[in-house]
Order: sequence, then C-alpha cells, then structure tokens
Amino acid sequence: MFENSDDDWETYGAENPYWGVMSNEKFLAENLDDQAMADFWASGEHDIDTVFQTIERHVDPGFQPRQVLDFGCGVGRLLFPISRRCEHATGVDVSPSMLAEAKRQAAGKSITNVSFIETNDCRELGEQQYCLVHSYIVFQHIPEDRGYVLLDRLLASLRSGGVGVLHFTFSNRRFWYWRLLRRIPFNKQLRNLLKGRALNAPHMQMNEYDLNIIMKKLWLQGASNIHVTFTDHGVIGAIIYFQKA
Repeated sequence: MFENSDDDWETYGAENPYWGVMSNEKFLAENLDDQAMADFWASGEHDIDTVFQTIERHVDPGFQPRQVLDFGCGVGRLLFPISRRCEHATGVDVSPSMLAEAKRQAAGKSITNVSFIETNDCRELGEQQYCLVHSYIVFQHIPEDRGYVLLDRLLASLRSGGVGVLHFTFSNRRFWYWRLLRRIPFNKQLRNLLKGRALNAPHMQMNEYDLNIIMKKLWLQGASNIHVTFTDHGVIGAIIYFQKA
C-alpha cells in the first residue's frame, strides 16, 4: 500500500508549488520566469473555458453558479478563472504551503471573492452547499480507498441541481509497476534510493480508480445529464460532468 501522500504534497507546496501543480520542467522553481508564469495562468484560463463550455453544451444550458468548490486547488491555477464566473469560489487543498501561495497570488491579482480551506478529509466543508464542485488532476494522486471517501463528501456538498466536474484516472499503462510497488514496504524510500535521490524526497503517486464504483456513487445521487471526456497524460483518465438530482 502506498504511504500517505500528504507530506509529499506539503514538500511540493513549500519547494516547487508550480511544478507540483503542472509537472513541466519550465514550472520548476529554478526555471520560473515571467513567460513561464504567464503560460501557467493561461493554461488555467483555457481549461476553465473548456469546462464551462462543456457544461453549457452538455449538462446545463445557461449555467451560472453562485458558490463553487475547487477540490485540490493548489496555487489557484483553476480557482482564479472559476472565481471570475461565480459569486464566490472556495479552494480546498491539503498543503498549507500551496494555500499560502494561492492566497499571495489572490492578493496580488486583487481577487477578493475567494476563500480557502485546508483539509485532508473534507470534514471541514461542514454543511455548506455548492452549485459547482470541480476537481481536475487531483484524485489521481490520492490512494483510491481514501479517494472514494473524499468523493462521497464532495457529492454531499453539491446542492440539488448542482453540477459536478470530477476527473479520475482509471488505466495506467504501467499498472504492473505500480501494483508491484504497493506490495513493497517503504516503496518510496526504495524508489528514491534507486534513483539516487534523498530517501525522503517526495513522490507523485499515480493511482487508478474503478469507474464502476464512481458511476454507482453518481447513480445513488440521482445524477443525470452525464457527459464524459477522456484525458491522456500518460495515464488514461475521464472528466465526468453530471447534474445532481
């Protein structure tokens, strides 16, 4: 079984927050320049444009959310474009350093309709209900057993008639490698040793989810207007759009 990934994400948040969000070499701390930063934020605008166009076309024409939740918001790459399309956007992340950078960026961009929640289990969401619950390239880094529990809590926070946009990876071409690693104690330290890195260097997990389990959870919520688009970042994934009954 993989180790808890929270400490790894806090390390990324403290040392390489932009690369932790998008693992392209130009976003490494030592490579960040004005052009790289512009590319980073532009990618978020593009992705959220696509999300809202897809919702409009396939899920809920005329969709205008008031309260939005972005799960795994990181430094705000997607949260900030979302905030320009709603009354208030809430970013949730497990890493306090990621959230500190997101707050710094929000202040620098004069974005005032955002708030942040640090949590590793989503219990802090409380009774708040959201018109849109969004998460992209996040669950793949969370072990599945834990991810299914988080999914239940996110679904509970979505109001009736609200829209969900959630991304899950489900087919890793190197499945044999990852499944073997799960059986090896201290697998992170072993991988780091073999690669000549510090034993406690962070590791970015890539996990597979069972779409049968996810779809049953959506069915139990009475989800309708379901639309799926596929992703391939080396691991095949699905962005699932739906509307809660």
